Amino acid sequence: MQNPPDVQFTDGKSAQDLIHGQDGKMARNARKQNSKRRLDWILGDQPQRSTSELERRVMQLENDVSILKQLVRWPIFSNAGPTDKKTKPGAKEKIEDKDLFTYRDGLTLWLEAFWPWMAERLYRASSAEEVGAILEAVSEEPDLRRNWQKRLLPNPAELFDFISDKRFRKTRLPKATVKDALTLPLKDERRRRAANQFPARQIANAMAGVPDIGWRRSLDRCSANPSTTYLALNTDLYYREVYNLPLPDAGKLTGAYSPVPKCLQLVVARPNSGTDVSETET
Repeated sequence: MQNPPDVQFTDGKSAQDLIHGQDGKMARNARKQNSKRRLDWILGDQPQRSTSELERRVMQLENDVSILKQLVRWPIFSNAGPTDKKTKPGAKEKIEDKDLFTYRDGLTLWLEAFWPWMAERLYRASSAEEVGAILEAVSEEPDLRRNWQKRLLPNPAELFDFISDKRFRKTRLPKATVKDALTLPLKDERRRRAANQFPARQIANAMAGVPDIGWRRSLDRCSANPSTTYLALNTDLYYREVYNLPLPDAGKLTGAYSPVPKCLQLVVARPNSGTDVSETET
């Protein structure tokens, strides 16, 4: 019997090629089998990275993100992360400078308008009740009072404590200081510092922050940034009379605002004239 002829395959394919599909099937089965291995076994086969290497990569990533935030103003970074804004150490103030200085300037204008009448009475006051009565006498009706009046009137004890303290100037001001405050230009720093020593402004500085902060803290903050307002006309004329300084030009007095009648102010400005203030008021 003759042997069967050799089987020839076209395109040069050999018998091994006939089981190629079977080989592929077996390979797939092997991959499937491997896929059933636990993840920790697979990770266990990987080389371990040191902790320091991971930390280095995290730091590098943080640096890259920081540079990106500086170079590209993406909205995603607009409100995220810390800012470079420096904050002052210590507790936050209970009253902002803007509000504090607004109250201070309001008190200054109010107290200086009546200072010729208030001065000696406040110096002689022996209790918080007397101080409160003096303030009430120069205050508007309750429904017309401004914010700074509403803050000061309920706190006569704080004011009495301040005017009884050694930090409140009770001695006569030097004539040069008064002259600087009355004659130098408004924006002159020397004028501001001189006017800041007037007793009515000392009171305004000390009481502007009360009751949010104590008078000592209020005095320190306001004194470091003196008011830029002119002295009220009544106070101006009062100190010119006391210190024998020339009166301002008539043009500056015409139409000037004065809540106390000028005739009364001029009489009060001469405490040793022998004139009874109550008679002039009537």
